[in-house]
Amino acid sequence: MILALALLAGAVLAGVVAPRFLHRLTTSRIPPAIVMTCWFLTSVGVLLTAFGGVALLFVPGHGPTQWLLDRFHGCWSALTHGGVPQLDDLFGTLGLMTLLTLVVRLGIGAIQCRSNAMSVHKRQLDLLRLAARREPGPVPLLWLDHDKPLAYSVAGRPPFVVVTTGLSKCLSPIEVDAVLAHEHAHLRGRHHVLTGLAEAAAWAFPFLPLMRQAPAAIRVLVEMAADSVASAQYGSHVVRSALLRMGTDGSPRGALAIADDDVEPRLHQLERVTRRRSVLRVSGLLATGVVAAAMPAVLGFGLLAATTLVSCPLLDL
Repeated sequence: MILALALLAGAVLAGVVAPRFLHRLTTSRIPPAIVMTCWFLTSVGVLLTAFGGVALLFVPGHGPTQWLLDRFHGCWSALTHGGVPQLDDLFGTLGLMTLLTLVVRLGIGAIQCRSNAMSVHKRQLDLLRLAARREPGPVPLLWLDHDKPLAYSVAGRPPFVVVTTGLSKCLSPIEVDAVLAHEHAHLRGRHHVLTGLAEAAAWAFPFLPLMRQAPAAIRVLVEMAADSVASAQYGSHVVRSALLRMGTDGSPRGALAIADDDVEPRLHQLERVTRRRSVLRVSGLLATGVVAAAMPAVLGFGLLAATTLVSCPLLDL
């Protein structure tokens, strides 16, 4: 049971301490896609580590626990000798029921987010068919007659981008193109799905800071990712100029607007935007993904090792 409890403790610890490090990555030079990978794979790692800890309680001998204890010269043998198997079964059953409940909550949260997104899409499309001028294309562009410069994208079938006539009045043609590239990047990158997943996880696991803080962080990161796409096409100075002139509200909940989420850190990110080799970017994604997913389990084993070193007599080591 010791290894199982260590894994569960590692999952909880990662869920509590990881956000502060992930927030630091957001304001670093690391590409937004890599930071998003960290958020999601750390979350997956927390869930898998917790499931692994519960599963070990049902494994005879608790898997590699005895081997690990032997490696520490049997200093835990006095604590594990004569354990009560029924207690392990009880903890395992309670843990399994808890995890299944949380998984069900995650599923319900995902269904609710999907339902809300479909509702926003239908309501927006119904209204805009009457009030907006449609510009045909692979992604429909709907123009609203309004003086305030505003642009946002709505996922669904079909996906579409909404812009106001104020956009073309307040921004230069190249800035308008950069704004549209930003919104198209949201749709191509399925950023609406990523924000929906983060919101579902936050609803299912509100007691974990990692999950609770993920929606706000992911919304900023998808905006940074779309900024990077637009910057690659039109230049970071053009995107920065457009951001400074855009309206900061007016988009419906569930849509992604270019100037809705934490513009200040995005402006700083655009100041240091540089082209990166795709090979290095993929390598960074893979390496970061492995580290992020393994973090909860590593913390669990670290807790086990630290506890063992403290509990064992120094002379026996």
